[in-house]
Amino acid sequence: MNTSSKWLVEASIVNLVGNSLGAILALQHNLISDLGGSLHGQDVFRDFLTTKGTALSAPLPFMLIQLVLTLLALRSDRLRSIGIVGLSFVGFFYTLAQSGERIFFQLLSPGGFDLLQAIVFLVNVISAIAMLVFGIRAWRTMRVLRPIAG
Repeated sequence: MNTSSKWLVEASIVNLVGNSLGAILALQHNLISDLGGSLHGQDVFRDFLTTKGTALSAPLPFMLIQLVLTLLALRSDRLRSIGIVGLSFVGFFYTLAQSGERIFFQLLSPGGFDLLQAIVFLVNVISAIAMLVFGIRAWRTMRVLRPIAG
């Protein structure tokens, strides 16, 4: 496993922990997902269990898919490439989704700042960006190192 793959897996684990903590905070404070005003979540628990997620976490099904992709990225066979490419896509998707959440602006507004929520939000965004970057690097390295069939 190359260095980029190791960093990719570590970023994914950090992201899964951050999303888990974000889900707990969102459930405690009723922080529904509101991706640019388009999702209109109403029940934070139901949204977490389905496909909307919360203001501070991805939906549970997405997190489970991410966990499977992380385990695949640890393998040494051809399934590893599915894990690496999949985690790169997850990093891209999470980065876009989190940057569109209204909680970002709420945390920046006077009286809306919450230190714990801000830390979880930053951990999730930074780890998602790291997943994208290290995923691309790992994929490129994997392509260079792939033996030529003949």
